[in-house]
Amino acid sequence: MNLAENLARDFPQVVEENFTNEAKERWATDFKILLQRRDITLPRQRELVGQIHSIKRRVLPSGKVSFDAERTNRGHADKFWAVALACQRERGPERRGTGEIGVRVIG
Repeated sequence: MNLAENLARDFPQVVEENFTNEAKERWATDFKILLQRRDITLPRQRELVGQIHSIKRRVLPSGKVSFDAERTNRGHADKFWAVALACQRERGPERRGTGEIGVRVIG
């Protein structure tokens, strides 16, 4: 079993997400729009800011777009993707995401 399935068993609110290029493009683009509109409040945490800036957009030989970061000893921009996913969930179809989104990073 994978992590999402294990968590979903114990926490029904957990939603499994597949990290496809298309999904990551949507998450990264939507997150950028939130930042530009100042609709998100982030903690002043150097590591999180560094991970946000580490995400790079590249065009693959197939013409598709890829968003990713170099792997470091601290991960693969894991906090960025966690925040971007949280924002998607908060503004998703189940919720009428209006107003600001506040983020608290644990760990």
